[in-house]
Amino acid sequence: MVLLWFMIMLQVLDARRTMKIVETGSSCKAKQLTSLTKRQVEITSTLFNEANGKHLGTWPPGFPALTVEPNSPILVDRVQCSLLFLAHSLEKILEDQRDNNPEDVALHRALKESISRVGLLSACLRGVQGGKCSSPPVPPEMPQNTFGKKQWSHTLLTSATHYLHWLQDKLPPHSVKKNWRVNIKQKAIRAKYQAFIEGIGYLL
Repeated sequence: MVLLWFMIMLQVLDARRTMKIVETGSSCKAKQLTSLTKRQVEITSTLFNEANGKHLGTWPPGFPALTVEPNSPILVDRVQCSLLFLAHSLEKILEDQRDNNPEDVALHRALKESISRVGLLSACLRGVQGGKCSSPPVPPEMPQNTFGKKQWSHTLLTSATHYLHWLQDKLPPHSVKKNWRVNIKQKAIRAKYQAFIEGIGYLL
């Protein structure tokens, strides 16, 4: 219970930081947003492991869309494809966890927040760097058996954390887009944030 409370409070603090990035000066700070997205995925991974087991091993095929070498350069089109793949994969995990862990509201919220952060990051990077995923990656397929699903999801979250860490390191310190606009209006983002906080209050 203490761990759950701690992870929830980290989500609250990170959500507030994300709101500042979205609202302050209508600018997109790519490196900072990447850091916050990585942190959210780390929180999600911890909650997933608490709910599904900590010794799941690694899904053998891995995820090429999220695999990079430390010295790999940023290829803007490929980054957009990787983030698209990541968002779709997180949606698959959320769908599976709603079926197999229907009572774990904190995990569901963390997954939804991770999906939202990845979407914001993708839009931010398009504004800063350009880039478009002209050849979308093959949609992720989760194994059918229960253990395979857990191992797949665990490996995906671990791979996503490593990928976002690489991306954060590669982005220059002042990757900022002024007069940034995303398809989601600020009012809608505030409403989403408020609903998130109210949901946290329910959990506490």
